[in-house]
Amino acid sequence: MKKFLVYLCSIVVAVILGGVIGNLCVGIAPLSWLDYAPPLHLKTHEWNLYVADLTFGIQSKFNIAQLLLTIIACFVAPKIEPLIGKKK
Repeated sequence: MKKFLVYLCSIVVAVILGGVIGNLCVGIAPLSWLDYAPPLHLKTHEWNLYVADLTFGIQSKFNIAQLLLTIIACFVAPKIEPLIGKKK
């Protein structure tokens, strides 16, 4: 369970930090490629059930900085897992 939580936390931190880094690099010409993000859209589906209207769809943006940091997090997580919860 600890291993899963370490992986989950490291990937969440990588995605958030990658988004911040990507947004900061937009104005810097040599690093602007880090914010390149092809759109990820799933077609919306609508259902009219007479009582309620339901609409489902997903739209996401995942940039290059987030991808790189997620890959790094997957390699770093097993190295930091033994260090968490270790008593001195």
